[in-house]
Amino acid sequence: MISMLNEMIELNVGLLCFAILINIFLLGGALTDEGRNKPFMQNFIRLMFANIFMLTGEVLIWLTDGVPGRVVLLKTGFVLSCGCGYLVLICFAYCLVSFLREKKKVSWKFARAIAVSCAVSAVLNIMSVYNGTLFYIDATGTFAYTDLYMIVNLFDLSIIFTQIIYVLKYRKTLTRRGTFILLTFSIFPLAAMPLQLFWDTTPKCMATTMSLIALYMLFQGELTRQLAEKKKELAEKERQLGESRISTMISQIQPHFIYNTLGTIEQLCLEQPERASKLVHDFSLYLRGNFSQIDNAALIGISRELEHVRHYADIEQTRFPDMTIRFDLHSSEFLLPALTIQPLVENAIKHGLMKLESGGTVTICTFETDRHYCVSVVDDGVGFDPSVLRDETKHIGIRNIRGRLEAMCNGTLMIDSAPGKGTTALIRIPKEDEDK
Repeated sequence: MISMLNEMIELNVGLLCFAILINIFLLGGALTDEGRNKPFMQNFIRLMFANIFMLTGEVLIWLTDGVPGRVVLLKTGFVLSCGCGYLVLICFAYCLVSFLREKKKVSWKFARAIAVSCAVSAVLNIMSVYNGTLFYIDATGTFAYTDLYMIVNLFDLSIIFTQIIYVLKYRKTLTRRGTFILLTFSIFPLAAMPLQLFWDTTPKCMATTMSLIALYMLFQGELTRQLAEKKKELAEKERQLGESRISTMISQIQPHFIYNTLGTIEQLCLEQPERASKLVHDFSLYLRGNFSQIDNAALIGISRELEHVRHYADIEQTRFPDMTIRFDLHSSEFLLPALTIQPLVENAIKHGLMKLESGGTVTICTFETDRHYCVSVVDDGVGFDPSVLRDETKHIGIRNIRGRLEAMCNGTLMIDSAPGKGTTALIRIPKEDEDK
């Protein structure tokens, strides 16, 4: 019965087609998984594509071997089977290294060495279809092997043992389950090799497919673990953002600002009641803008943020009439974290203009480049040495702004200054993140 396995074409084609269906099922799962952009999943997807084409080549070989009129299809099947078979080994090597790199810094040298070796062997094998070095097609349209074909088996064995040694080398980086599953890609085909003495390549193909099922389960487990960690990190980041919003709000409503504003209102009530009324209105809107953002975890439109800045600017210009606050707006259709610009304007006034003998200008400018939306706050005040900002633990407002920009929209804050030359604060928000 065993000796007849190579003659049972329907059985072999059926098993190979079943393996193809399993690979297609796994491929569909991988392509629709939210972690499909991970490097090891990208290489796993390529591995399954290569395995499907390899199995297809094997099916062609079984259907055309020994049929004189189908020599072209037989050669096509062999080119698919051989070429994609070596591509499977290359993809697994890259898949293995990229999976290890999720846990540890690992060089690509192993994968590249496998790729070069397999590429050379694939070329020699495919050339043999036409020059008969390793095998040839006889008069009956049947594959026949030469004595040199042993070289192919020795090469395959060397690749398998190299893979085993490489996985064992990094076993401490992996879990026991992960190590075992990665080893199956080499051990299963190795165990199936003796069967080729009486049953051609079908057992080896089925063994490879079984190992791919195990690999898929391993990678799904890794993606689930990473997703859980990401959710945990996001929850922690959200908590920190909440604390940041509260501390930002508190830092921007300092008692001295409230006292000074109320003192100005008291004085204006006696001398200019209409201006006092307007100042009370601006002050109430300013306070409302601060308090309303304590629980706001979403980005807001730049126009809404600038409206809050205008209320603050009106208050300060009422208190200091010789000071000028200008708006130079060229872009108004993007999002950013709330309470981002007003603290920078306050810093420009408090640490820049207030130290001048009189006057001074703060300019708030919005614009965009090909890749970023930008907001700049520029003052012509006294300036400072930027090295004083290196320890941001002493500058909570700046630290909070920078942290919220990075966490909420991948934005950045850069501050440039020099004594006697004023200060420029520049916010940049990547356009691809504008709708987060």
